[in-house]
Amino acid sequence: IVNVVEPDHGVVFDPVCRSGGMFVQTSHFIERLGHDPAHRVSFFGQEKTGTTIRLALMNLAVHGLEGKIREANTFYEDVHRLEDGRPLWDNCDFGMANPPFNVDMVDADKVKDDRRLPFGLPGVNKAKKVSNANYLWISYFHSYLGPKGRAGFVMSSQASSAGHGEAEVRRKLVETGDVDVMISIRSNFFYTRTVPCELWHFDKGKPKE
Repeated sequence: IVNVVEPDHGVVFDPVCRSGGMFVQTSHFIERLGHDPAHRVSFFGQEKTGTTIRLALMNLAVHGLEGKIREANTFYEDVHRLEDGRPLWDNCDFGMANPPFNVDMVDADKVKDDRRLPFGLPGVNKAKKVSNANYLWISYFHSYLGPKGRAGFVMSSQASSAGHGEAEVRRKLVETGDVDVMISIRSNFFYTRTVPCELWHFDKGKPKE
């Protein structure tokens, strides 16, 4: 993901940063270009588990890095602000993550008016829960990016062909012209996940042609 997105400057955001692996890989990418990551990028992360945040901060420290990682549930909270007071929303240069797949317990009433969901909710069940949160993540990545921002993230392979409300969100997303690269990943590629998945990439600065 890092090698496709090429995060070499500006604001790098991971809304579900776990142990901070995307940040560390970004630093390696910048170092290979002959630059100092501390002078090129600012890392921002959200993670809902305090213990995992401490692991992420330790991982950054071991690699000589710093980052702002806040405890938050990204489905309901957007906690970061830039130094000038602007939110990360609509201002990130790069977004990367490996979010949890197929979450079905997000409260639709709490997120229905979220500005980070410009394409609307993907579908709501009888319990007033978002039927599948995959397209919440997908929408978040698109909405956090600035005018020339790029994003890359892991996603369930089901998401690229899901129907009903998800298909409508996908249609609106495709019509933006910002979908860049889709990479299919076979089964058993990851140690911790046996199912196939896909790597989605957005590029808001992509030439129209």
